[in-house]
Amino acid sequence: MKHVILLAASTASLLVGYPTPVAASEIQTIEPVRVFIIDDQSGEELRAKHGIQPLQVDDLIVLVNSVLLGTTPVQLVHQAVDEDATDNGIAQMVFKPFAGGRPPAAPKPNMPLRQFAEMAKQFQSERAIWQQKIATYRKDVELAAQAFVQSVGETQMEVAQRFDSILEVRNGIDFNRSDIVGCITSANRILGDTGRRVLILNTDADDLPGKRPPRRTPLTAADLDPAVTLIFVNTSRLPEQSVLFAGVKNPIQHADSIKDAMALVVDILGSSNNPGSTASAR
Repeated sequence: MKHVILLAASTASLLVGYPTPVAASEIQTIEPVRVFIIDDQSGEELRAKHGIQPLQVDDLIVLVNSVLLGTTPVQLVHQAVDEDATDNGIAQMVFKPFAGGRPPAAPKPNMPLRQFAEMAKQFQSERAIWQQKIATYRKDVELAAQAFVQSVGETQMEVAQRFDSILEVRNGIDFNRSDIVGCITSANRILGDTGRRVLILNTDADDLPGKRPPRRTPLTAADLDPAVTLIFVNTSRLPEQSVLFAGVKNPIQHADSIKDAMALVVDILGSSNNPGSTASAR
C-alpha cells in the first residue's frame, strides 16, 4: 500500500468568513491536535450493520473552518484497515491557520491631506497584496484537501480490489481481513505521547487479522495511551462494546458519522484555543 503525505493550511470552498490571521512563528510553536482515523471498509456488513461509511470531502468542512478561525493546527492521519497493518501506508494532512499576517490598517484622517492621500494609496496597495495572499492560501488548500480525500479513496478501492482478487482465488470462501489491533498499534505510535490526541474508530472493532490469531483480551495502557480520546463512529453502538476496549481509561465519545466525529474534534480544538475550557464527553 502506498505511503502518501499531503500538507495544507485551509480550504477555499469550505470557508465561512475570514480566519483570524496568526503569525507564522506563533503557529510553529503551537503543538497540533493530532487526529488519527482508522477507516474500516473491509466488508459490506460494516455499512449494513453499523452504518460505517467511507471518508468524504464534506466530512472535513466543520473541522477546516474551525482551524481557520482558531489558532491551533490539526494533523489529520488516515489508515485503511486490511488483513495486515504492519505494512500499511497512511495519508496525512496538516491544517494550519493562515500565517500571512493581519490585514493592513487603514490610515486615520488626522493628518495633512497630501500625507493622508499618500498613506491611503499605500494602504490600498498593501491591502491588495494581503488579499491576494489569503486568496492563494485558500485555493491551494482547497486543492490539497481534495487530493487528500482522493488519495484516501484510491487506497480504499485498492484494498477492495485486492480483497476481491483473494476471494476469486478462494472461490468465494471468506477470510480474515481486519487487523484492528495492528491499526491501533500504528495509531498509538503516530499519535505520540504529548498534546491533545484523538483516535477516530470508523470500524466495527472486530479484530480478525490475516497473519495472527484474533485478540480477545482488552487493550492495555501500553497498547493505547489512556490520554487519547476515542471517538467511535457507527449507528449501532456495538463497536464500543468490543472486548478490546473493555475497561480502558480513555475518554470515549460516540458519533453517528465521520462528519459528526469532526464536530467533536472541533470541541477539542475549542478547548485547545481556550485552555480554561474542556471538551465534554458525549
